[in-house]
Amino acid sequence: MVDRDLVGRCGLYCGACSIYRAQRDNEEYLERVAASLKCPPEKVKCEGCIALANDSWGYDCEIVQCLSQKSLEFCYQCPEYIDRSCSKFEKLAEGYLTDDQVDIRANLERIKKGETEKWLQECETRYKCPACGKPLSLSSRRSKCYHCGTDLSSFP
Repeated sequence: MVDRDLVGRCGLYCGACSIYRAQRDNEEYLERVAASLKCPPEKVKCEGCIALANDSWGYDCEIVQCLSQKSLEFCYQCPEYIDRSCSKFEKLAEGYLTDDQVDIRANLERIKKGETEKWLQECETRYKCPACGKPLSLSSRRSKCYHCGTDLSSFP
């Protein structure tokens, strides 16, 4: 059974988000993420976009705030997304595609088509270390598993 709370409202798989992973996986990783965000480690917490609480890191996300103001659940429901005039989304999408090879626009299309369960299952598999089977963040897929140390650069 997949966790539907991990469906990112922007099309990102929340289960591979560094903030979501940091609070669950590894104290050293949590410290690194907190340092990169310039905040105390106790502020690095989130349950996924669908289950946001007021004290979650993602609650203040520009995309989440924008969608909330428009009473929308996902970016694909917004006219600015459809006509590609949303600078917030376009910048985010370009960054994920360039840095992580993740096409959040394609992910949103799958969610829109009702392929959420299948997409979540694929993401759970994609973001697991091939050596130890533990979950990974987007950033760790470019380097090494922060659980077991396996070099992940040679894996697709």
